[in-house]
Amino acid sequence: MTAPALVLLGHGSRDADGVEEYWALAEVVRASAPDLVIGCGFVELAEPGVDEAIDKVVAAGASEVVVVPLVLLAAGHLKNDGPASMARARLRHPGVRFRLARDLGIEPTVLSVAEERIRAAAGDTDPETLGVALIGRGSSDPDACSDLWKVGRLLADNRGLGMIEPGFAGVARPNVAEAMERCRRLGATTIVVSPFFLFTGLLVPRIMAQAAQWAQEHPEITVRGGEHLGPDPRLARLVLERYREALHGDVRMNCDLCTYRVQLPGYEDKVGLPISLTPHGDEPARGKRRPRRAIRTPAPAPAPELQVRRGRFLPSAAASAEVPAIEVRGLSFDYPDGTAALSNVDLTVRRGERIALLGPNGAGKTSLVLQLNGVLTAKSGEVLISGTAVGPRTLKQVRRKVGVVFQDPDDQLFTPTVGRDVAFGPAHLGLSGAELDERVAEALSYVGLTEVADRPPHRLSLGQRRRAAVATVLAMHPEILVLDEPSSNLDPAARREFADLVKRLGMTTLLVTHDLPYALELCQRAVVLDHGQVVADGPIREILADTGFMSAHRLELPAGFNPLGG
Repeated sequence: MTAPALVLLGHGSRDADGVEEYWALAEVVRASAPDLVIGCGFVELAEPGVDEAIDKVVAAGASEVVVVPLVLLAAGHLKNDGPASMARARLRHPGVRFRLARDLGIEPTVLSVAEERIRAAAGDTDPETLGVALIGRGSSDPDACSDLWKVGRLLADNRGLGMIEPGFAGVARPNVAEAMERCRRLGATTIVVSPFFLFTGLLVPRIMAQAAQWAQEHPEITVRGGEHLGPDPRLARLVLERYREALHGDVRMNCDLCTYRVQLPGYEDKVGLPISLTPHGDEPARGKRRPRRAIRTPAPAPAPELQVRRGRFLPSAAASAEVPAIEVRGLSFDYPDGTAALSNVDLTVRRGERIALLGPNGAGKTSLVLQLNGVLTAKSGEVLISGTAVGPRTLKQVRRKVGVVFQDPDDQLFTPTVGRDVAFGPAHLGLSGAELDERVAEALSYVGLTEVADRPPHRLSLGQRRRAAVATVLAMHPEILVLDEPSSNLDPAARREFADLVKRLGMTTLLVTHDLPYALELCQRAVVLDHGQVVADGPIREILADTGFMSAHRLELPAGFNPLGG
């Protein structure tokens, strides 16, 4: 039985060197799979086109064709053109089966090649003083842009490459100069500009020209240019893996980078190990089994005493108490597909209040929170933060006042150490030297993490990572703190520690949560959203005790929990 044909789909380029590198990688793929019928084609800018390549392998007798995109991170262009080429091919060849494989993506082989290119440029530079500006193409597609940040995080973790700052050649921000400037402000004295490109093209020389211009303006910094990935033979093996996946299914677990499937620096001993579902972790259970009889529950261990230096995280004395911290007036918002997310929402939050924002999934909680710092723009109505209306001209000012702590702290911690994560925001505001160090020490001290400033975030427990995420926000000295599901996945001790932290802050806090007992512990007032409207606003204990209201809005307390019981 003849194996399905393989078509290598390139993006195409006006640069002859970039097209030549595509053909070089194609030749390595052919040499690695001599029995396969392999065709080559481009989406645009080079010949032959993908339609011609497909027609050619079908004319050679292929009854099944797998198209593998030779791109690192698929953006909207390929997401549209890849399926479109498949649709055209099915119309032209109704008796042939077509499959579209996924892009090369965030995969250990890709990371290894990128790491080698960075190391070659960095030489023997001390990682403590090394910064890497990892520059991608740039896209209006949020998936492609966010994937570059993931690549940067994975390259920064435990590889000794210094700090990694992603940037883009165009369309998205930060640009090349801004990524290099972030490295400088975070203490880098040597910066490697590393193009995260599979093939060269017009953009790679442009990136280096922009880097050279920045270097002329900062003679105190050593700037080195890194190589793009290029037609590395290891990538040819990855192309054939994508071909196999398209035919036989994806054998990945959670992702290509699962520590239980492949070797990653620092996790080599985890390859192939099952995930432990027991409370004692990976170690075998120890001790003798107790007889089945009544036993006295031991008293809970006292909460660990956190070494805390009191910071300046209280309502601003300069701000008038008469001006609400948050004021929402007649706010309505629709998503691009026309779905109404918020409808005529009114809300006032006084300074120093701690409020629980409750509601079922899809109620509009996230849509409301993202209006507070201008991530989403209202269809009608207005939002005022400490009296300042949120709008295009006030975004910078407003975002300094509103700090958001995400549900997953790993979305907020992305540099090699906790200290650098906390320094990132203040450094971007222009702080440096002793002033920056003081700001970092203050925030870490307040959350009780001073001793882990030099530790990689992934070496912390989830509770510690969540407190570290809070420190990154506190370092910006915001007036308002938004916490998104702060208790999710925390063990009882970590829940208690985090609750104590929130109570100490004394600042205006908006708690977005489904954890109703936690909300009751931390807040006296609750605002309930449902179908984009405020359906209740009042004392949280009274709202939670109204069983009819709770049932009508799909809010449910844990079995046996009595909100009136104290």
